Amino acid sequence: MLAGGGSWGGLVPGAEFRVANIFHTDAKGASLGSTKAIVRAIDWLIAEKVAIINLSFGGAPNGLIKHALDHAHDRGVVLIASGGNSGPFTKAKSYPAAYENVIAVTAMDRFGRMARFSSKGDYLEFAAPGVDIWTAVPRGGKAMSGTSFAAPIITGMAAAAIQHKGAKGVEGVRAYLRQHAVDKAQKGRDVYTGWGLVQLKPVC
Repeated sequence: MLAGGGSWGGLVPGAEFRVANIFHTDAKGASLGSTKAIVRAIDWLIAEKVAIINLSFGGAPNGLIKHALDHAHDRGVVLIASGGNSGPFTKAKSYPAAYENVIAVTAMDRFGRMARFSSKGDYLEFAAPGVDIWTAVPRGGKAMSGTSFAAPIITGMAAAAIQHKGAKGVEGVRAYLRQHAVDKAQKGRDVYTGWGLVQLKPVC
């Protein structure tokens, strides 16, 4: 979504990427992440001096991961995470999205409605398309859905804001995104779409 070229699009053409694989395959063939892999990935990305880290995963709170993310925030890295796919009736927060220093993104469909799988929560900040998003997969492409596919859209907007609009740090990015967020649920910030759907014209 972010790096595609030609007919595949690409949200931030010309950007440099550092990609950290935090997953491994267990004995049953399932793809799993680990705290150790996530912390090592964050530390490596900090060392690589990235401006933004996209975190398209979620789970329970984890003190070690929070410490690593706080360290990244203190170094000026903008952190953006998927808000969770537990549905609108969940009471559980999805982490790392729910951490204060992380921008939490939820998903909407093509009709501007909250995606039926999207978690609700007071930690959500912004919404982006996340249903039937054409995404690169091994040996081709596939339409995918989830807040994990909404987060990279906001990540692309944040990268453009930093590069072309002079946004500084997470608060600068937050302020810029809020300027372009359109309410889609209750007036102001709400537990379903945060400040609303971010709508921006291309700047790169």
